Amino acid sequence: MGIMHASMMGVVPGGRVAALVDLDEKLGLNVQSMGVEAPFYNDLEKAIDEIRPEGVWIATPQFAHRPMFELCVSKGVPVFCEKPLAHTIDDARAMAAAAAAKPELPVAVGYMLAHNPLFRHAHDLIVSGELGLPCSFKASTRLSQVFSAMKGWTFTKEQAGGGVLINSGCHLLMALHVLFGQPSRVTVKGRGVHNKVEDTIGAILEYPSGLWGMVEVNWSVPGHELQTHDIEVVGTSGTIEVGNEALRLWLHEKSRRNPAGWTQWLRSRTEPLAEFSLSPEYCGDEFFLEDKDFIESVRRGKKPRVGIAEAMAIQELLDAMYRAMESGATVEVGGAQS
Repeated sequence: MGIMHASMMGVVPGGRVAALVDLDEKLGLNVQSMGVEAPFYNDLEKAIDEIRPEGVWIATPQFAHRPMFELCVSKGVPVFCEKPLAHTIDDARAMAAAAAAKPELPVAVGYMLAHNPLFRHAHDLIVSGELGLPCSFKASTRLSQVFSAMKGWTFTKEQAGGGVLINSGCHLLMALHVLFGQPSRVTVKGRGVHNKVEDTIGAILEYPSGLWGMVEVNWSVPGHELQTHDIEVVGTSGTIEVGNEALRLWLHEKSRRNPAGWTQWLRSRTEPLAEFSLSPEYCGDEFFLEDKDFIESVRRGKKPRVGIAEAMAIQELLDAMYRAMESGATVEVGGAQS
């Protein structure tokens, strides 16, 4: 993701890489060899003091987010932090507290699906009553990545915070957050098929309105070389199917806005689109838009689309889901077991 964001600065209007920071100088040289003309540092504080950047992108493993985030905020530097905010709820809450102490400072978090207009349009369709009363939903994230025991920080509870749920499923949780807000209760089953962390999970999310839905996250599914995020919402008047690339609405009867039967919106034809996509096969528009959004938030003083509040909602939900998985009980989100 560090390479992605560094490369993106060459195409996002108003963006330029001022410095590269990493503990491994070889990685810095690797990025510089891609045409990123920026000095390399192995110390973030020194880079900030010498370069005086307008913003910092944190694209390290999540267990390293907190100290860099707190350093940037303490020095008054706007921060874009990759998802999830942290590997533990305690670190995430500490980061939120640091950001709250400087509310004027733009802080964004890298949940790119929140920048996909299809999910926002699906939310608008639901809120406007096109579906009638939303009754239930099914949601899944699938990826062909893990088919044996894996090594590295991503597959350790201590450094990643968990497995497929926190590393991949958090994107799906953000998409559900865009559609419905925060659930009130969760029940979760998880299994480490190949690793000590979970490789697959199934969950039921319950909402204060009475809406409920089933969630599946699995990074060991053949045939999904690119990560997919798919949601189906069933209402009393129709159905919505939405994913990375398409939104489909089916209505029993014609409404004021849409005809009966199927109506489809394709991501490739729905604004906003990227001026240049570095990842055309997977959410390239969204990676561009999230970086553009952060730069505009710094330059224009506007709130980022995904800030601390939105990221903390996902962090609290992740924490509740892991507690539910470990206990086998239904857990209140942000509260005690029921």
